[in-house]
Amino acid sequence: MSPKFDVTPHLEVLWRYGRVLTRDDSDADDLVQEALVRALSLAKSFDTSRPLLPWLIAIVRNTFLTGTTRMANDRQRLASYGDLSEAASPPAQERCAELVDVERALATLPAEQAEVLHLVGVLGFTYSEAAELLEVPTGTVMSRLSRARAALKHCMGDASKNASGSFKVVGGRDVAG
Repeated sequence: MSPKFDVTPHLEVLWRYGRVLTRDDSDADDLVQEALVRALSLAKSFDTSRPLLPWLIAIVRNTFLTGTTRMANDRQRLASYGDLSEAASPPAQERCAELVDVERALATLPAEQAEVLHLVGVLGFTYSEAAELLEVPTGTVMSRLSRARAALKHCMGDASKNASGSFKVVGGRDVAG
């Protein structure tokens, strides 16, 4: 295997993306492992003149979409919402509490919006790169991202007015500031 096909530097990014798709650490592990097996079996078809990460992310996404456990993961995720109840004691640090609020808000987003938000806002893909990975028009990416940001702001409600000021979701190379 050539050094151009070294997946090691991308493992953390792939796992985080898998975590966004599956919304579960263990399922993300399984998804990335299965995707890497597929990637290795397709290694000869990889065009070394193109970047490796988008190709790997596309394989992770396609593995998720074609996985037979997708429906089971959705049911399990819905059942786990009860674990986010108010019975848990809030963290002592305000910042940790804000992160919990963000995590809860993210869990309410439709999968398509969470996926676009992660690709653009966290991984820093441009709208066109995300559109290519998701096989949708750039306008669809922009629309999903806009709806995801609006939904997060709405879900954050009073939490966005805490000591940190206003809640702002930014990211991606297309976005200024």
